[in-house]
Amino acid sequence: MSYQVGLDLGSAGTKVATEWGVTTINRRGRDAPAGEIARVLDDLAAWHGEAPSRVAMTHSLSRPHEYLEQLRQDLIEEGRADVLFVPAPHAAAIAFDADGRMPEHSTVAVFDFGATAADITLLRKQGVFLLAGRPERVDIGGFDLDDLVVEHVVAKIGMRGPELLQSCVEAKELLGSYPEVRIPVMSNEVREVRLSRLEFEAIIRPSVELAVAALERVVRSAGLCQPDVILLVGGSARIPLVVEEISARLSIPALRAPDGAAATGAFLEARQLEPEPAGEPEVWLPVPREEAEPKRRTPTTPFIAAGLFVLVIGGGWAAHDAMNQQKVETTSVQLAPPGTAVLPHF
Repeated sequence: MSYQVGLDLGSAGTKVATEWGVTTINRRGRDAPAGEIARVLDDLAAWHGEAPSRVAMTHSLSRPHEYLEQLRQDLIEEGRADVLFVPAPHAAAIAFDADGRMPEHSTVAVFDFGATAADITLLRKQGVFLLAGRPERVDIGGFDLDDLVVEHVVAKIGMRGPELLQSCVEAKELLGSYPEVRIPVMSNEVREVRLSRLEFEAIIRPSVELAVAALERVVRSAGLCQPDVILLVGGSARIPLVVEEISARLSIPALRAPDGAAATGAFLEARQLEPEPAGEPEVWLPVPREEAEPKRRTPTTPFIAAGLFVLVIGGGWAAHDAMNQQKVETTSVQLAPPGTAVLPHF
């Protein structure tokens, strides 16, 4: 059973896409990317009973060529020389195109608002996805928004702790669906801090505006290659304020990509490059013609054949004698001596 794998290594976790779906694996410690990839693939091999036949992983377009070459060398040392590199925005566009079937020559702006940065890339579909402008990166991400929420809550209660930090991160994620979140505070007495969505948006608005301004610059610099759709990728892109800011600045429809879209696109690339299995050779047999039913023939046994042979030989002798003898008027009929029948050898 061969299978393919798409990997998207994020700062907080690794998205793993296979034909069975997308899963998230939390980062274990501070492993280097090559070591993390090796661990994930080892776990998959143990789970499925064999290693994947092909692996593709995403990478940011901002990564220098030297970084990718070093990563490839590290993967070779880990015994993973066959890993395919796919740019993350291209992978997200490939996954989107697999569901949406973008028309040829259409353009998509990939707005990847992740944990550490916002990457904006304009891609044009021409058989494959090609860069249609200069990508831009803003060093503002989900971790920065987490810090803003933490500082706001700490300023309210005058204390901080690891539990409070984790609660603030979870509150930020819940505010995308709820108008208000109550954050518990563990102290001498149990308390809670209320954080509304309006309050949250006021805290993060300057950062979101910087990221959306970069998207606006990329779109304006595209000239005639204006995007037909803006694809929102990453956890921070799910914040309602992000969509509101994009709609206010750009009259272009914005769609949220499913969770793990980049990993899914990498998986689709790996599957596309997998050679087709050789099928069994086909043998063509002609269809037999329908023939008229043959006439029934009386089976011929050796004894019947011998009898027929005797009659034939006897008739030949009779004809021979009749030709050599003179014609004599007589009232009797002279019969030729019988011939010798030869039975077939068995």
